[in-house]
Amino acid sequence: MQSQKYSPANSCGFCGATSYRRVVARDTQGVLRATERLLCTGCTREFADVKTWRQGMQDAPAVFSPAV
Repeated sequence: MQSQKYSPANSCGFCGATSYRRVVARDTQGVLRATERLLCTGCTREFADVKTWRQGMQDAPAVFSPAV
């Protein structure tokens, strides 16, 4: 009997991580705010929404900004 590989339905399409977080960035006044974008906790790619996170479609290159 072959064992089936378990793959959670709610996971990153790139790396398989099962969680993400909202991207926090500074607004025009310099205040840190949560954005609409999501950051995968596994591969650290940014996504516009959960659907693209699940499907693994990166719609824009990840933007890395240095911590202040």
